[in-house]
Amino acid sequence: MSTIPGFNQIQFEGFCRFIDQGLTEELSKFPKIEDTNQEIDFELFLERYQLVEPSIKERDAVYESLTYSSELYVSARLIWKNDRRRYIQEQTILIGKIPLMTSLGAFIVNGIYRIVINQILQSPGIYYQSELNDNGISVYTGTIISDWGGRLELEIDRKTRIWVRVSRQQKLSILVLLSAMGLNIREILF
Repeated sequence: MSTIPGFNQIQFEGFCRFIDQGLTEELSKFPKIEDTNQEIDFELFLERYQLVEPSIKERDAVYESLTYSSELYVSARLIWKNDRRRYIQEQTILIGKIPLMTSLGAFIVNGIYRIVINQILQSPGIYYQSELNDNGISVYTGTIISDWGGRLELEIDRKTRIWVRVSRQQKLSILVLLSAMGLNIREILF
């Protein structure tokens, strides 16, 4: 198994980017709300949001089965309109709580450490690999990944038989696959 260098750093940078930029981007998707009579408007001010210092420490969240999080407050405006006047009320409101990343690069949700794993996708193409099986014998595999995400794995075992897996399903003989694709035995062998 290989590890990704600086994996924790990637996690921290991603979370910091979410707090610094992504949060504002998500809040900007919140539309201005008007009632059907157009007498009341409600809107958020994205420039002014605040994450409050957590009320508990990381270890207390674990011991008390709580989520280590920060409350998110956003400035909002409510406008009432009638025939003659407009009443404006501005207030900072609690939107919700955002789980915070710990110094270990994990989140604590209901007292349990949770880790977000970034999915690393392989690019379309052909990949070759040689591995030792449980008996210490080399097994050769080739993986074909299509542009549409389909995957075909070819494997040569120690008896030089060729096996195939389509989209990581059960392996079957290459002869069965080629026969299913319309080739006869003569075309396959010669």
